[in-house]
Amino acid sequence: MVSARGVEKEDRMLMRVLMRGIVPIGRRAVCLRINGVFSADTPTESARASHHISPRRLSELPSRRRQSGYHSRPMHLRLVAAVRSVFIASLAGGLPIACQTPYGDRPNAIPSQEALSARIDAAMKGGAERQIVKSPAQAAPSVGGGETDVDRMLAARRVELNAIGPQSAELAGTVSGVVALGNEAPTRVALTLQSAIESAVRNNLETDVARLQEAINADDLTRAEAAFDWVVGASVGYESNDRPSVGIIFPGSSNGATVIPNVTSQHNYLFGASVGKALTSGGALSISGQANRVDNLQEGLYTPDPAWSSAVTLGLSQPLLRGFGEDVALAQVQLAANSDRQATEALRGRLLSVVAQTQQAYWSLVSARARLVSAEWLVSVGEEVRNVLAKRREFDATLAQYANAVATVEQRKAIVIEARRRLSEAGNTLKSIINSADLPVGGEADVVPADMPSDAPFQANLRQSIEQAFAKSPSIQQALISIDSATINTTVAENGTLPQLDLATNMTWFGLNESLTDSTSNITDGDFVSYAAGLQFSYALGNRAAEASYRQARMRRSQTFVAYEQSVQGAVLAVKNAMTDCVSYRQLVDQNRSYRIAQAENLRALLVDEKTQAALTPEFLQLKFQLQNGLAAAEDAYFASLVGYQSAIAALQQATGTGLEANRIEFDPGQPGKKFGFK
Repeated sequence: MVSARGVEKEDRMLMRVLMRGIVPIGRRAVCLRINGVFSADTPTESARASHHISPRRLSELPSRRRQSGYHSRPMHLRLVAAVRSVFIASLAGGLPIACQTPYGDRPNAIPSQEALSARIDAAMKGGAERQIVKSPAQAAPSVGGGETDVDRMLAARRVELNAIGPQSAELAGTVSGVVALGNEAPTRVALTLQSAIESAVRNNLETDVARLQEAINADDLTRAEAAFDWVVGASVGYESNDRPSVGIIFPGSSNGATVIPNVTSQHNYLFGASVGKALTSGGALSISGQANRVDNLQEGLYTPDPAWSSAVTLGLSQPLLRGFGEDVALAQVQLAANSDRQATEALRGRLLSVVAQTQQAYWSLVSARARLVSAEWLVSVGEEVRNVLAKRREFDATLAQYANAVATVEQRKAIVIEARRRLSEAGNTLKSIINSADLPVGGEADVVPADMPSDAPFQANLRQSIEQAFAKSPSIQQALISIDSATINTTVAENGTLPQLDLATNMTWFGLNESLTDSTSNITDGDFVSYAAGLQFSYALGNRAAEASYRQARMRRSQTFVAYEQSVQGAVLAVKNAMTDCVSYRQLVDQNRSYRIAQAENLRALLVDEKTQAALTPEFLQLKFQLQNGLAAAEDAYFASLVGYQSAIAALQQATGTGLEANRIEFDPGQPGKKFGFK
């Protein structure tokens, strides 16, 4: 026979199972079900076994109740037991629901943070090495500087052929590159590439914005460091008390004399000073002193009178869990330092961009001026043909031939106008970049490039250039700094998941005497000391906000790794594209030079035939115009390839982060204020 107490013990055991009857499956919570009182997903047999209650014992409960005499108990006891069971079951059913997130039914399609971080970290491992592992280890052969078959075939007439056609290399000629917007003739200003770069670095407006941002971030670092400076305080005050109070009558006094009078009349003088600072451990230290002079107007009642009371208090507060340690306390300083480094790299990137833009704008100006020289040469030789035909109209030239020459010349004049417009735009673009006071955008100065594009050979070394980009590219350096900042934020967020447990202590030395000197002497004697210490604890049940912030910080850190991978890939892409352009444009330089020589030979041969030809046929004139156009196009293509080659070199220097050194610009991140100069 099982006793009723045994059945109640079974009930209590069952209720304990119900109270903890949550079987975790993934991110959901599965609750046990009892007679429909509350329900969720029914656990498996293994889940029941894990809570140490078997189906057989559940089925035996009714018979065990009958054997114990449970059903023979009085109705009111059974009713109380039933109400108790329903209450416990309801409470057990409510607890799992209360512990669930309100978004518990949301489908879990997002992978866990651990799996996501592991996958990203694995993908990031060796990302830089992966970009160069298959790049050629050796430098490629030099491109350019050789002779083509055309060069060798026409080597004997090379000087003569170079003199035929437009002389675009003579950029400082009489060609005007300004569309006249006033009555005054534009002044001609010769400008070298190095002068343009130096002016742009000093005066470019976008560079000024980046420089100011760097200075702003430097002050942010100073402000973050200032949080740990000593703070000094002082106070002074005066208080006059004249108020009634309850007096105390001396025991046995017949005349009602009081020990403490029923009127308080005092003058209080208050003095205070303090000094304190925040500690790098996360706590705070403070030292304060007070001195009060109390002057009672009713004499003979207090002693000493007047009285000087003084006190010195030493206080120390320190978080023991959340907020403890230098990693957390100095986080803002480290983040501000990283922001300053970010701004410095942004300034360096802005300088690299300005240098590259200046070079490309300068060479675009060279190309536009060469195009104008070529267009004006076409007009000049076209007018010569037109004038010859005008004189020969009385002999053998027809009206159709003369009209064709006139139309061709007019068309070429239109090309000159378009070329001058583009040259004027190129000059204004360069002026806006260099932002020189001597060459304002609104001025009418005609900027004449003093430097010609070089055709020096080029040797490609892809791996070396990629390694230079990894070491000096501002975008990669900024991505690395972002990873460090995200790591700091992750450390702070992880510390934020700890409970709040703060220690507060203070110790006070007191002194009291007739004079301030004697009162402070009492303090140094250390006879009157009070001290206190306390702990304050707090913790959010479930800690969901802190845990969510920690997960966010970890995912943001993973984002910075992805951004770093993107920066590496982007830098490699920029280097490879720029190097491809360098090789291709250098090959085009040789090819277009041969093309130009061949076109000059073609026109020379036609001019020789013209001297021996008795009559000018329409076909001959059309061929002459075509060959003139072909030679001008070859000259334009040759200069375009030279300019494209120099622009590609500028882009390569920007991609590898070596553009400042290549142009004799010194950049010192550790130099306050002025961070760059010129060699």
